[in-house]
Parts: sequence; C-alpha cells; structure tokens
Amino acid sequence: MIRLPAFCAALILATQTPVSAAEGDVLVQAGHEGRPASCALVPRRTCFLGAAAQGVRERDWTTIVADEATRVLREHGYAVLRRPADYLGRDSARAAVFLHFDGAAPPCASGASVGFPDTTSRAFVDAWIRSYTARFPFRFVGENFTEHEHRYYGFRLVDAPEKLLIEFGEMSCPAQFAWMQPRLRELGDRVAAFLMERVPK
Repeated sequence: MIRLPAFCAALILATQTPVSAAEGDVLVQAGHEGRPASCALVPRRTCFLGAAAQGVRERDWTTIVADEATRVLREHGYAVLRRPADYLGRDSARAAVFLHFDGAAPPCASGASVGFPDTTSRAFVDAWIRSYTARFPFRFVGENFTEHEHRYYGFRLVDAPEKLLIEFGEMSCPAQFAWMQPRLRELGDRVAAFLMERVPK
C-alpha cells in the first residue's frame, strides 16, 4: 500500500471538506461530527472525539439532532449554516448553537448544561434553560461550569450576537442515556423551536 505524506493527506481532506465563509440566519454545529478525519484541517487544535457509551459515540447523536433542527428550520424558511466539528473559514449569523452530549467519570456525575461567551444575552440563555429543564428529568449542572464551555473554540468561528453551546445530558449515565436515545429527533425539534422563537423571520 502506498502511504501519502501527511501534508498530502491533509490537502486531500481539505478539498473534500466544506470550506465556509457564509452568511445565514442561524448556524447549527454538530459536536465532534467528522472526527477524527477532519482533525487534519486544524492540526494545532486538540482532536477530542467526544463522549461514548453503550457502543454509541457522541458524534452519532449530535449529527441526528443537528440534522433534524436544520430540516425544521429550513422548512420554515430559515437560511441555516449546518457545520461539522472542524471546518475552515468564518461565518456570520444571527444566532449559533453548538450541540453536544456530556460524558463523566464516575457515571451520572454530570447532566445538562450550557456554555456561552460574555457577548451572548442573558435572555437567550435563560430562554433555552427554561425550555429544556421543563422537559429534562435529570440534573442541570449549570452555566459555563468549565472553561471549555465558556471558551468553546466554535464561538470564534462565527460572528453572531447569540452563541450557545448546549449539552443535552450525560450519555455515560444509563438513566439519562435511556431517556435521550429515543428522543434525539425531538431534541432537534426543540432546538429549532427555540431558535425560531428567539430569531424571528
């Protein structure tokens, strides 16, 4: 088998991965989607593969949720920038959401949470928390409770007044896993409804 030099492999990957610099109403990113292959686009960034539990990877779930939210938003006339974990360029939107599921050791030490930069409005954050915690029957662990959430790299890839990283829950907790798994498309619908409420046409 012929092995390509690393820079050639990265060049080939770059030609196959969307290079963005677009404007839209909303941006929807599926956490960890495309990894590990897409990590070659940004070799200086840590290549986190995300949580995993019961033979399922976080990126499998975030893709389902992001695709459903995108479908609903587009059906309602929104211009959606649908992004994977790694891409080149910088976008512009009225709001951006970054979708994730948590993992923890020991299991069930975490739950749902949100992360956001200081520029995101309190009203935007509170609206999501109220909406989601009214349905999520497990622990809400807080806001920006890690530096990774507060300074999420995706925030730097989009110019938007409202940016929110959403951790839907802890997939390494069996009870939370069992609640979330059959509701992935419902979670996408809830994200879409939230964005349509906060970013009216």
